Amino acid sequence: MGGRQRLGAALALAGWVAACAGGCGDGDPGADTCGDVRSILAIYNGTAAPQYVPLSAGQIEAIGTFGPCSGTLVAPAWVLTAAHCGVPVGTEFCVGAQPDTPDQCVAATRVVDAPDADLELVELASDPRQLLPSLEPLPIATAAIDSTWIGRTAEASGYGRTETGTTGTRLFTAEPIVAVDDTSISIDGEGARGTCLGDSGGPLLVMAGDGTIRVAGALSTGAESCLGVDHFTRTDANRIWIEGYTGPTIVDGAGCDAVDPVGRCFDGTAIYCAGDAVRADPCTAGERCGWDPTAGGYRCISGPDPCGGVDGYGSCDGNVARWCEQGQSRSRDCAACDQRCDLVEARLGVYCVDDPCPGLDFFGRCDGQVAHWCEAGQERTRDCAADGLTCQWAGDTIGYYCQ
Repeated sequence: MGGRQRLGAALALAGWVAACAGGCGDGDPGADTCGDVRSILAIYNGTAAPQYVPLSAGQIEAIGTFGPCSGTLVAPAWVLTAAHCGVPVGTEFCVGAQPDTPDQCVAATRVVDAPDADLELVELASDPRQLLPSLEPLPIATAAIDSTWIGRTAEASGYGRTETGTTGTRLFTAEPIVAVDDTSISIDGEGARGTCLGDSGGPLLVMAGDGTIRVAGALSTGAESCLGVDHFTRTDANRIWIEGYTGPTIVDGAGCDAVDPVGRCFDGTAIYCAGDAVRADPCTAGERCGWDPTAGGYRCISGPDPCGGVDGYGSCDGNVARWCEQGQSRSRDCAACDQRCDLVEARLGVYCVDDPCPGLDFFGRCDGQVAHWCEAGQERTRDCAADGLTCQWAGDTIGYYCQ
């Protein structure tokens, strides 16, 4: 995932720091001149692990590769990918417990293309769980996806090209949903992350209203820069065709795994672990998802919420990270310490992360005739005048560059 014509991308989130270094503040250990400090000092590999949708280890293993394309085991022996991948019979679908080692492979015995959509179902010679027993197929989304989903966050995954030009490693990118039409659902990497060559057919993952994780689409097309808007063919719109081969979508009781009893608020629904299963309680009229001191977690409440609807996962308010800790509203001004607010990790949420190019993004700027941009975590420049060129806007796949 990632890449660019001016090559490179930023799929991976920068590593986060728990507190400012070198004179950003002192005194109260829970605050400094930037603001509050998160008390949970946990970090996971933000590239190899999901950063928003709480997948179990077995669900992660359902995302595999055919080589030039990615795909998802959505039912025993059935893989969903994109029709434009044109997977030949005999091609192996490979999965693995490690992100860079898809070493458990099963050959395709039948390939079926959707009649009116960029979707392809590949039947395998056997269920990959015979080779990788921990694998859990990821079910498709069956409830209708519409414009109310715009603004929510989804997670894309695949084995495609990274900002270094390498392929063959399963990576994830969490991005906002920006459009939904009759056939597709689109997310936007906003110039910082995205899918790339080799990710075609890979899944778009969302949390359904019942708290289960679903495959909402398969990657069809994306931005040439690998950092912009990517389009996924909707599974709910093609449910009848998909289930005509895979059979009805059956979802076993969702285990808690990444969801704890404290829970979180997710699109107006309280998601938490009760016993050994995930509960998803949609908040009704007059309720909101917030901190419930009696339950000691995030639930649907009717009274005042001390954190104003922000949960422990938190959100970025511009460049200010806001989150809730045990019913106390906390915040941190990332810009005050030359950092930026961004996703950190699925169990932690948002926080301040180091900004390798302060004030500069992938699309860059012109300082006179010198182009400046941020690529692969480094500030880069090119003196356009030295090549007899002019620094100017070169389009929404490149940004400011020499023309």
